[in-house]
Amino acid sequence: MNSVLLVRLSAMGDLVHGLGAIAALHAARPELRLTLVTQPENVPLVQGLPALAEVLAFDRRGGLAAWRRLRAELRARDFDVALDLQGNWKSAFVAWLSPARDRVGAGAAWRQEPLSRWLLRRTVVVDRGPPHPAGIAHALAAELAPGLEWQAPELDATAAELTAERAELARRGIDPARPFCVVVVTDPRDPRALRPAAIAELARSNPIPVVRLLGPAEAALPAPEPAAGDLGAELRHGRGEIRRLVALGRLVAASGGEVVGPDQGATHVLAATGARCRVLFGSQDPARTAPIAATALVHPDPPDCSPCRSRRCRHPDGPVCMAFGPDGGREVEF
Repeated sequence: MNSVLLVRLSAMGDLVHGLGAIAALHAARPELRLTLVTQPENVPLVQGLPALAEVLAFDRRGGLAAWRRLRAELRARDFDVALDLQGNWKSAFVAWLSPARDRVGAGAAWRQEPLSRWLLRRTVVVDRGPPHPAGIAHALAAELAPGLEWQAPELDATAAELTAERAELARRGIDPARPFCVVVVTDPRDPRALRPAAIAELARSNPIPVVRLLGPAEAALPAPEPAAGDLGAELRHGRGEIRRLVALGRLVAASGGEVVGPDQGATHVLAATGARCRVLFGSQDPARTAPIAATALVHPDPPDCSPCRSRRCRHPDGPVCMAFGPDGGREVEF
């Protein structure tokens, strides 16, 4: 066995969760050639990682033409094993399209779409509690390296990326050599997002400078009203600038600062850079999605419906499960 296909199309945070297992597999079996298939927007995040010999981009929204291109790329490579790290029909079908003679994935209880296991040759029991993407990836990688050590994901930035992000922070009045706090701001219509009131309180009470980080999905969000007061500096990352997240996280870690954010992709990337990170959970379950090295916080008195794991809040008063700040949250083990 020489060549292994790893399939993790999305989501960005779940992809990051599995990077520790991929790195551990590479360390234990350096003779294996590891190839990852993921969505195009994720490629810059993992391109150049020492554990990966190759990264293939697959646009799952590209229709039949995209599937045909992927099939040709997979058949041009002689894979021995395909590991389905995701556990749905699309990822299992990618594994099935490959020439791998051994197609392996998590068992039905740990799959997003249990029946998709029919496209695999065999499945694996995951014994680390709830179906966390990091635990699933580790269990599958351990099939190729029994006794595989547990490893947290780790992302690093180049010197040029760090220099560019330092300059962006400096332009906003932030000294990146001194501790600062990055608050991940996402669309408040998403029940997972930090509530505006919590963001405002965090900015007012924080003893270190605050940087509100907005990503490409928040491009249309308006600037805060003047009545909201000083909410700190605003930093916007555009589409295709995912590497800036890695650089920003490394700068936070080096400064001794911290990240505060919701259970969403940007927070997971920042947590994988070594930055101290507090993640607020409402609708989501930390046991299923929390970044491995982060502190997970929940509402001190959550509503009965939390965690509902839904992207649409059905509570009559809205996402009250997220109506708290990091200093008022209750830390939970996961």
